Amino acid sequence: MRYQGGKSRIATSIALAIERERESKGDYGNLVSLFCGSCAVESKLAPHFKSVICNDNHKYLVALWQALQDGYELPEVVSQEMYKSIRDNKDDNPALTGFVGFGCSFGGKFFGGYARNKTGTNYAAQSKRSILKDFANLQNATFTCNDYKDVVIPAGSVVYADPPYSNTTGYTSGKFNSEEFWDYMRQIGKDNQVFISELKAPDDFVCVWERPFTRTLDRNKNNQFKVVEKLFTYRE
Repeated sequence: MRYQGGKSRIATSIALAIERERESKGDYGNLVSLFCGSCAVESKLAPHFKSVICNDNHKYLVALWQALQDGYELPEVVSQEMYKSIRDNKDDNPALTGFVGFGCSFGGKFFGGYARNKTGTNYAAQSKRSILKDFANLQNATFTCNDYKDVVIPAGSVVYADPPYSNTTGYTSGKFNSEEFWDYMRQIGKDNQVFISELKAPDDFVCVWERPFTRTLDRNKNNQFKVVEKLFTYRE
């Protein structure tokens, strides 16, 4: 699904890196994702675990995943008028709001503008195919909508975190506290194997994978920037 900051293009590589590290440390049978978003990485990892918990604090996004588990049928066509109506009445159908707000918006930014291009791409149909492909591996996952620190983590889990970039807003409750986040990763990293997708990390976190990546900020294709996406783990 179209999702701002999503990892769809590099999800397979991240999942392989996590599996490689996991195998070297022993059997961790539970997967917990603290910021699941579009679940691109989680869908690749899920078949390798006995239980999967996917959490995000965006209620409309979680409503979408939960509705899919109940058999909800996603639309294949979303007009601009429909887009605006859903944007202005978000709580009428939270699952549909989650799908349209991300999947039919430019760059996957929640209601960041109706997505369209000169070739007439059907973004609703494109997003539907993408999300159903990922959901195929997540039908039995547990989806929760909590702050990441409130997620119940079974002992001995693999914990994956893809937090908002440092010094950005990017969190439903406001500006994200990165310092608090890294302290929490240290805390749970003592009893679990933690992996964090970020551009940089404190010195006591080790980079186990990295790849250059180009992102686009807005409709202007020239407004792009390059980053080096990295995956870190905690080793005391």
